[in-house]
Amino acid sequence: MTAYALRAATPQDVERIVAVTVEGFETYRSFAPEGWTPPAASQEAQRLLGMLGEDHVWYLVAEHEGELVGHVGFLPADRLSFARVDDPRLVHFRQLFVTREHWGTGLARRLHAAAIDEACARGFTAMRLFTPGGQQRARRFYEREGWSLTRPPAFDERIGLEIAEYRRAL
Repeated sequence: MTAYALRAATPQDVERIVAVTVEGFETYRSFAPEGWTPPAASQEAQRLLGMLGEDHVWYLVAEHEGELVGHVGFLPADRLSFARVDDPRLVHFRQLFVTREHWGTGLARRLHAAAIDEACARGFTAMRLFTPGGQQRARRFYEREGWSLTRPPAFDERIGLEIAEYRRAL
């Protein structure tokens, strides 16, 4: 297995995290409606920079030979602005992206496991995520990792794609 260094994300990582995110968003074009455009990198950077300063937000990055090649993050679902749930035991799994070059190495599984472990350590009892309905690769990954579909894909105006909701007990 490739050697990866995992560490807590810092505000200095935002540009590199967003670059990995943008690469991931570009894969959505294979199933997105014609004319779809991914969220702007500048908006994601601004949103993430604000989040990384919050104690309740957790982000982990993976580096390989000094290059940031993946990340994962979560925050309490009762603090998420667009899909807030009044349940302090539910955590929102915000992102998991790995650069294409590192697909199939086990890195996504390792980042996922780290997020599950940290959420449990923080006392959460369930986790929720949203993923594009057309993102079959990610959906298969989450299902293999114990997630269950709780809301079938439905169009989400904010991102311009059909989005599915998954949950799993911790």
